[in-house]
Amino acid sequence: MSGHVLLTGRDVWHAAAMTLRDRLLGGPDRVVGLDVARGLAVLGMFAAHVGSTDGAASWLEIADGRSSVLFALVAGVSLAVVTGGPRPLAGDALVRSRTRLLVRAVMLLAVVALLDLLGTRVLLILGFYAAYFVLALPFLGWGPRRLAALAALVAVVGPPLAYWGPEVLARVELHLPDDGSGAVTDFVLTGHYPAVVWMAYVLAGMAVGRCDLTAARLPERLLVGGLAATAVGYAAAGMIVGSLVIDVPGDVIAGPPGQLPGDVLVDAQVDATTSVPGAVHAWSDPWPTPWYLAQAGPHDDTFFEVLGSGGFALAVLGACLFARGVGAWVLSPLAAAGSMALTVYSAQVVAIWHWDLVGSPTNGPLVVMVLVTLVGATAWRLTLGRGPLERLVGWVSDRAVSPPPTPVVRG
Repeated sequence: MSGHVLLTGRDVWHAAAMTLRDRLLGGPDRVVGLDVARGLAVLGMFAAHVGSTDGAASWLEIADGRSSVLFALVAGVSLAVVTGGPRPLAGDALVRSRTRLLVRAVMLLAVVALLDLLGTRVLLILGFYAAYFVLALPFLGWGPRRLAALAALVAVVGPPLAYWGPEVLARVELHLPDDGSGAVTDFVLTGHYPAVVWMAYVLAGMAVGRCDLTAARLPERLLVGGLAATAVGYAAAGMIVGSLVIDVPGDVIAGPPGQLPGDVLVDAQVDATTSVPGAVHAWSDPWPTPWYLAQAGPHDDTFFEVLGSGGFALAVLGACLFARGVGAWVLSPLAAAGSMALTVYSAQVVAIWHWDLVGSPTNGPLVVMVLVTLVGATAWRLTLGRGPLERLVGWVSDRAVSPPPTPVVRG
């Protein structure tokens, strides 16, 4: 019997459990909390797109804007993880990784082009993600401190550029994007997720990804620091905007300005002074008020929103990174959805198009979408592994990059 290993029933059950765990959680090297955070972000987009916030469901408003911010932050973490994590790649390895990311960006553009043909009312973010990937390429060799500093700089400088930039272009009679020829301008400055602001979330995520995600203290630091940033960002914006008194033309708003909330006055002034196609203001006309930059609402793209929503995303990520051991098993359906976020996001858009779900008066469609997604993603990951679109994008990007040369052994 020499050379043979006898396995007990306990050994067999243990091996089966480990195989199940690897399939369900992605293997021992996979950070479950990162998948959970990505899954929450995608389901949050479900809520933002088809959820009803009437009555007791008003808490779903928390997903508006913040889910896409979390998605961008986690994308940054993933960029850092696939390029070395705490030890950034260098040399030929970094070049190959950059090439893969460029191919992935092209694939994202192809996917979002197909989804855009459906004509849903969903503001698709995948094309902007492709732009973020490209813009992140020069910084893939940076460490966490430099990335965090650059994220802070973008958070300060980006919002004024995104706010006044399109108006400057309009008033000097330059053409704002209206088709694919202006895609770069739209992705970077004038679109719904302008990179001049949203790269702050991506770079912050990259800074986190350059840390050891398995470190015991990291989740706590992200949670506490993120909640502190959230409180400061939203509280400061609320105090500033709540105390404003702004002169707005009487034909723009209804009611005495002194009796209207500050954010209503700001939005009214912005609407009255912002150029639109066919009605471009002269350079000497009143400009949109700088007080807009004190707001922190969803998609306001201001410093205070970056601080508040970005801090919230960091806190959520920190909480998700606590998912270890039994917690990882419990949250495995969320992790499964997060592991195939591109597939889940795309399937959501197709479902919205097929059943016309935007504007549903109840949350029934949202509940069905969430349950189907969690069950379907879990079953797929358990039996087939990577999501279908993830597998396709990975296969194409791997084929586009030549393998590293085999070392020559001389002897």
